[in-house]
Amino acid sequence: MTAGPVRPDPWLDGQYHDDLPAAAERAIRMAGLCWDDDASAKHLLAEADRLAPGHLAVLVARYRHAFYKHRFAEAFATAQHVLAAAARRLNMPTDWRCVGPQDAPFASDDPHVRFWMFVLQAYGYVLIRLGQEAEGEIALRRLAELDVRDQTRTRILLQVIVARRQAED
Repeated sequence: MTAGPVRPDPWLDGQYHDDLPAAAERAIRMAGLCWDDDASAKHLLAEADRLAPGHLAVLVARYRHAFYKHRFAEAFATAQHVLAAAARRLNMPTDWRCVGPQDAPFASDDPHVRFWMFVLQAYGYVLIRLGQEAEGEIALRRLAELDVRDQTRTRILLQVIVARRQAED
């Protein structure tokens, strides 16, 4: 049995990212449909990376796939790449520890700034999932300092972390 031509599919062929090749975006979307077939999903994500190396959409897709498959070390490594890429896009230090309130309009609705903040939140959270609670909490506290409007709701996450620690004591 031979495969016929690829049939158009409005969702699979949708173009959300103007700067991402259509084939890479399709590969990302197809990977999402392959949740139960990990080898196929990884192959499709690798293809997206080949077509658009270092593109944030590809990196985020790889992060999400690893995170939701509970491959936290892989998710953490990818989160580091995403965080650095998002910082470069904002002309900020790539080391989040060196980022200060003067580096970006953190109280704004700027989507690139908000993206960086949510990536820092994911970075801190995945550290916690890796058992590196102290380092993860430091990252989340730094985010809470920068995110003066608490757009990421990180303060609630920190409250949960503190409550859990108190319950364990």
